[in-house]
Parts: sequence; C-alpha cells; structure tokens
Amino acid sequence: MKKLFLKIREDKNFVFTLTAILCVVGWFLLVIHGNFSRSLQISLGLIFSIFYFLINSVWLAKILARLGFEKEFQFIFGLFLLLFLIAFGMAVPIVFYKITPIYLAFLLISLTIIISLSSRLKRKGEKEETEKELVLVENNEKIKIPKFCYLLFAICYLLLWFLLFRARTGADIRSPWLVIHPFYLYGWLFIIFVIGLLIFSKCRLKTFLFFIILTSLLLHSYLLVTYQTGFGGDKWRHLGAEQWLMDGHIYTPALFGEQISYKQLGPIKIPEVFIAGNKTSYANMWGMTIALSWLTKIDIFYIDLFLGLLLFSIFLPFLLLKIGSLFSKKKEFLYLLALLPFLFFPFQIYGSITVPQAFGFLPFLFSLIFILEYFMDKFSFRQLLKRLVFLIPFLYFNYVLYLIVFLEIFILVFLLKNFYEFKRNKTVWLALIFICFLALVFLIPLLDTNNQYSSFKKNLAPTDFKSTLINFPIRILTSDAIFPRLYRMEQDNWLYSQTGEYLSRATLLKALPWHLILTPIILFLIILGIINYRKLFQPKIGYLFILILIIFLLNQFIGSYFMEGNHIFSKRLVIPISFLMMIPLAWGIYCLTEYSKHIFSRKVVIFALIMIIGLTSTTVYASGPKFQTVSSDELAAAKYVWEKINSSEPVNKHCVLANTWPLLALEAASGKKIVTGGFPYYVEYRQPERVQLFDNMNTVPSVRYIEKAMEVTGASQCYFMTEGRWMLFNRKDQIINQLDSILGNHQNIGQVMIWLYQPNIVNSY
Repeated sequence: MKKLFLKIREDKNFVFTLTAILCVVGWFLLVIHGNFSRSLQISLGLIFSIFYFLINSVWLAKILARLGFEKEFQFIFGLFLLLFLIAFGMAVPIVFYKITPIYLAFLLISLTIIISLSSRLKRKGEKEETEKELVLVENNEKIKIPKFCYLLFAICYLLLWFLLFRARTGADIRSPWLVIHPFYLYGWLFIIFVIGLLIFSKCRLKTFLFFIILTSLLLHSYLLVTYQTGFGGDKWRHLGAEQWLMDGHIYTPALFGEQISYKQLGPIKIPEVFIAGNKTSYANMWGMTIALSWLTKIDIFYIDLFLGLLLFSIFLPFLLLKIGSLFSKKKEFLYLLALLPFLFFPFQIYGSITVPQAFGFLPFLFSLIFILEYFMDKFSFRQLLKRLVFLIPFLYFNYVLYLIVFLEIFILVFLLKNFYEFKRNKTVWLALIFICFLALVFLIPLLDTNNQYSSFKKNLAPTDFKSTLINFPIRILTSDAIFPRLYRMEQDNWLYSQTGEYLSRATLLKALPWHLILTPIILFLIILGIINYRKLFQPKIGYLFILILIIFLLNQFIGSYFMEGNHIFSKRLVIPISFLMMIPLAWGIYCLTEYSKHIFSRKVVIFALIMIIGLTSTTVYASGPKFQTVSSDELAAAKYVWEKINSSEPVNKHCVLANTWPLLALEAASGKKIVTGGFPYYVEYRQPERVQLFDNMNTVPSVRYIEKAMEVTGASQCYFMTEGRWMLFNRKDQIINQLDSILGNHQNIGQVMIWLYQPNIVNSY
C-alpha cells in the first residue's frame, strides 16, 4: 500500500490522473446510464469511487504537507478536504441554479485536473518538502494495562452492538433509552474506563485513534440503529429537498432559471439568493449527500442515515488533535481532547445525525486551523489572506453561523496579534479589542432578530437584570436548560440534554442526582485548565479561546433572558461552546494529574478522574434525547398516499390533513412536491389552520372541516390520515365509525388510518 501511495504521489506521465478521469467516465457511462441491475450498479459505483477518492486524497495530502500539516494528518485531511470540495462544488449550482449528474462528472474531472497539477507545482527556489511528524511529549509514569482488558473490551463492544440491534424498532418512542437494555449503559461505562486507561498508558497514536473511532461509531449508533426510520424531524425536509434537486428542479430562490426575487439590505436591493441563509447553510450538506448517492447508487435515505455518523467518527478526532497540538504537544492532553466529545451531549446527538448544524462544524474546525496557525506565527498575514480567498467562500456555502463565528475569531486574532507584537500604541490596540468585544457580545442576539425569529423584551425592570445575573450561572452550574422549552420541544444545552428525568431503566442513574454532582466537577476542571493556560507553550492562544468563550456565553446570556422567541443563532452556539470548554477541560485534567505527583498517588488520581469522565459520559448519554420521530407505519402511510396521488391525474394543489410527522415523511417521499400537506406555513413552519382542522377531525369529525381543508389548500380532493392515539380515548370507536360514514371506508397501514374525501363520490377502500 505504501508503494502504491508513493506511485500515486509522484504520478509520472500522468498515469493516475488519467485513471481518476477514466473512473469518472466509467461511472457516468456504466453507473448512471448503464442498463445493469441495482446491485451491480452499486458495486461499480463503489469501485470507481474508491479509486477516485484514493488517488485525489493522496495528492491533496501532498499539498497539505507543503502547508505544514504533519504526516499523521495529511492523508486523512486530504480525504476530508476532497469530500468537502465536492460538497462545495455542488453547493454553488444548488444555490444559484440546479444540478445534474453530468455537472457532477464535470466537477469531478475538473477537481482531478486542478488537484493533480497543483500537487506538482513548486514555488521558485522551493526544496522538496520533508515529512514533518507530530512529536508528542510523553510522561514517564505510565499505567500498565493487563492484556485481558483488551479481550474484555472486545467482548463488551460486540455485546453493546448486539443490544442496539436487539432494541431496533419502528414504533413511535419518546427516547431510544426506552427500548435499549439498561445493561448497555454499564457496558458503555466500562468502554470509557478502558479508553481512559489507554490515555495514560504506552498506547501509540495510531492504536489510540483506532479505539477512539471504533468507540465513536458505537456512541453515535444509538440513534441510527434503534430507529428504523432514522431520528429527527428536519431530516425529512432535507431528504425532500435533496430528492427535488436530484430530479433536476430549481430550489427557490435562485439566480438563474426563474424570476429573481429581491430583498432590501440597508439602502440597496440585492437578489434574495445571496442572503437566503436557509439555502446556503444547507447546500453543502445537500451537495455531498446527493453526490455520494449518485456516485454509489445507494438510496439517498441511507446516505443521509450514515453520513453524519461517519464524518464525525472518522474526522473529528483528527481535527481535535491538530487544533490541540497548537496548544500543547503533551500526549495525555491530546488523547484526552480526542475523548472529551463523548462527554458533551451536543456532540453525542449531533454526531449521530446528518444535519447542517453538525455537518458545517467540521469544515469550520478545519478552517480554524489556518487562523490559529497564523496567530502562532507559523506564516505571515499575506499568506493568511491567500488562504482566506478560499476559506471565506468555502464557509459561505456552509452553515452561516460558522462563517460568522469564523469572521469573529479572525477579527479578534488580528487585533490580539497586533497588541502582542507592537510595543508602541498598546493602549490603542487594547481600546480596539474592548470595542470589538462589546460589538461581538451583541452581534449574535441582533442577528437573532432577523426574520422575526426573536425580539428584545419590552419593559425590562432592574430587578429582571438582578435575577438574571443570579439565575444564569446557577443554570450553568446545574446543567439546567439555558433557553426555555419552546413548543414542548427540547432546546440545546451545553452538557446534559435535560435534568428532569433519566429515560433509561438503569439503576445507576437513579442512585444519585448525577447532574448536580458531576456538572460542578466538570466546571471546576475547566476553570483549573483556564487558570493553568499560562503553562502552555504560547499562552496567548489560550487567552484567545477564553475571550471567545466569554463572548459566546454572553451571547446566550442576552438571548435567553432579555429576548423572547426562538433564538436561532444564540442557542445554536452550543456546539462551539462545548468545543471551547473541551480544551480547558482536557488541560485541567492533565494539570491535575501532574499536581498529584507532589501530593497524592498519581495513579489514584488518574483512576478517580477516569471514573468521573466515565460517569459523566454515561449519565449525559442517558439524559436524552426526548423527541418524537416518524414511525415505520407513518412512513409507510406517507409512501402509500404519495403513490396514490402520483398515479392519479397530475394536479398542482394537494390536500393531506394529518399530524406533523407523517407530513414530514410525505415531504421526503414526494421529493418536496407536497410540503406540509399542501397547507400554508408561516414562520418556523407553523401551520395553525392544519393543526386546528386535524384536532377537530379527531374529536368531532365533520365534512365541513375536510371541505375547509380543501378550501385552504385549493385542492379538489383531500386525504385524512390519523391514528387512534390522537382521538379521544373513550370515543375512539365512535369517531372512527363517524369518519367512515362521512368519508367512506378507510385503509389501514399498520396503526395509521387513511381516508380519501372526493366530493360527490362515495369512497370505499
């Protein structure tokens, strides 16, 4: 394999360049347009894709070596960058126009040519690059792990997978922990304990990363495996949009192919597409998902199901190690940093599903590396500007919040770097930093007011401010929700998902109020790490992260207590905040183990800290999610209704009166041809007409409600979907009989009942 990598790297006579291009041509002719069986198309697609990604990733690794990336990161970041370059290349036409398979073929060939030529280019006078390695500073005192621990790890690991598959269900459940066996959490505690021992042992980097990736795949699979239809609600809207784009349609607003819509931005009007954050923020995720589905011929549903888990499990540890190495080369610190995402619920949940908020965080971390390296004097400001020419458009077609955060950090880095470097005029630079700090504190809350998502509360009294100053730190200290629970749905939190109840039946969870015990300990270790930032090789990078963390916490402080509504940006800072807390937490744990040399037995302290890490990860794991999802019956019913509608005469107006979740499934099944059942929707997809009519039909059914639904949607017929659980319990049979009498006999799809109302026609399924 090493010889193959070297041959690809050199690519004499452009042999591998031609091979990569032929892979694209072969894919386009045989997979897209070939008349083969589905299984053969998938096999060919996978073969062509593997060769294409291998060749181009090796060249990108060579380019990254010139940019100063260590040997351990080059290939994995080459693969990472290739995936997101394809996503970026797909996102541009998705935002401005539309996409087709032939465009993807053109994009892949263009990327191959550009990457191949770029890997060969050398600046004048540049010598052949040397392989730079990540040199870790090891501690002489190491824990010896008995060999039987590895055997126990393997047995426990396989058993936990068995328990996940045993819990697999298509039923409507509030939480995966209601069906996962309680023993799973005890097994997870053991898994984390073994990983913790590896941190303080002689474990090599490659071996440790292997264990981390395996464990991460297990961690995030509790949603993927347990729910037959996948987890979450927004995923169905994304699937619908992706299918719509794959069918060759334009996703409005666009710049070409339809009438351009404009929006007022200050004194000027600009095309709406440039500031349509809900399109640019999603386009790269849609682009990668569609590209992988076209390349492999695997259904878009399964690509969406696995993509987020694989990206987070494979790439996040490497990104954290690279960023962490800028803080310190201490081996134990870096290993701790790779483990700590397992402690924070935002990383547990968002690393398990394919959503833009999580998907966009990974390219943000990759882009952040370049700003931090500039701050650490690894290259000049002029060289940074060259990188920004690519990075800013790269993040523009990414989740918009991370572009804002990236620019905030860039401004702070520029000001702080000048403050440290210029001996004169320090007062001026300090004043500029203070002004910038105040502006950034209010920036995110002000952005929350856009599109009427939030607004500042009126008639605020001084007593409100006083109570807020007391309440906010208490909520952080006890892991209570910082933001109110809107619409009876969970809101994001930095450590625990929620503290009101544990959803698993495991006795361990009921033994103590873990969130009240462990949250203060975690905060103490974070503060200890911050206090000891002065021991970093260059403490200024630690001070930068302290400043950013304070700004983000103040953003949430203002949003949660002085504003009302859905704080779409403030609350979604939860992933960056958790990331900013992981670094001082890892450093605090490392420093505490070093202090213990002089006071207690170091091994005793290490074992205690590993147990704290394990208990935190386990109890946080079981604290959520608590969320309704689409059941197997609802998905089957949605597909059934779409097949019926699609097989009838084409109409522009549709009417499907149902609960929210089957309508989300219908949006995906129809490829976004039926959105919210055909009913109008307002801010944040609110549909008051549909909700009220659905409730009425489940309590006092009447033809006038279904006719009103047809009037609201403009349709000539209407489907009504419901389940017995939405009806009055003591009148369920009576209500079903009434519905049969006024709408005709119903069709059962599992627990879902479906009626079709056609005026002047007696319906009978």
